[in-house]
Amino acid sequence: MKEKKMYREENRHGSPLFPIEYYNCVYPARLPGLPVHWHEEFEITCVRRGQGTYLIDLEPCPVKEGDVLFLTSGILHGIPAGSTDFLETDSFVFHPSLLGGPLDLCSVKYLAPLEQGEVRFPAVISGEREPRLAAELAGMFARLKKEFDSEEEGHELAVKGELLKALAVLYREVPFERKEKQNQEVLEKLKTVTGYIKENYQRPVSVAELADLCHFSEYYFMRFFKQYMNMTCVEYINQCRMEEAAARLASGRESVTEVALDTGFGNLSYFNRVFKKRFGMTPGAYRKDGRYAGKK
Repeated sequence: MKEKKMYREENRHGSPLFPIEYYNCVYPARLPGLPVHWHEEFEITCVRRGQGTYLIDLEPCPVKEGDVLFLTSGILHGIPAGSTDFLETDSFVFHPSLLGGPLDLCSVKYLAPLEQGEVRFPAVISGEREPRLAAELAGMFARLKKEFDSEEEGHELAVKGELLKALAVLYREVPFERKEKQNQEVLEKLKTVTGYIKENYQRPVSVAELADLCHFSEYYFMRFFKQYMNMTCVEYINQCRMEEAAARLASGRESVTEVALDTGFGNLSYFNRVFKKRFGMTPGAYRKDGRYAGKK
């Protein structure tokens, strides 16, 4: 568990006393992909417009307008390169501790199994196949957003209430499954590796040190990573670097050279070449354009 926490996504969602945050994300057609990541928080996402494909626990999951996603702790998720024409989503990311303490019956019976990965709901509730359920969850999401934005006394209680109601609906109406041990071991190794890359992308990261994290030989590790991630580990490292570089360039506060060096590219010409291949424009043009989908 200590190793798992060490390599999780480090973004803080909300505050320590109210650990929840809202995100609106727009993914344009040329998005090179959102690197696979995971966090301890739960995530509820409504697809507002467009369509695309998420990669969720190694499985491709097509989504479109009207769909609702529910991701629990530790689920690997991202958006593969070239999988969206246009996609807009609204999301709430919240820590399960927001909903109850460790000695609370609801936590023991319902939250802990989700947090520990013992039970999993289908990640995507289809608006087309399950219109009533998707609409009910979307309505709860709208009320959740209204209360979250409110300054009215007691809005924190209302936010907590809507989240609990959403979980109750899922437990009552959506069949859950238990993950096989073998698949859990694969996911844990991938979470360790991807987390380590996100912690160390600013410096050279070797295949040998990544393989050592999994206790694999370099040859076996490269085959393992490619098999489950559908890209090489070098491609994944560059994808993480590109995501960070794009965000910093869009802010307009740093030069192209500063961004390149601080995101692990020691060679500016190589950075320019990789960036243009991913985004279809030079870093300088992207900096002026200012278009970036944002990351959670």
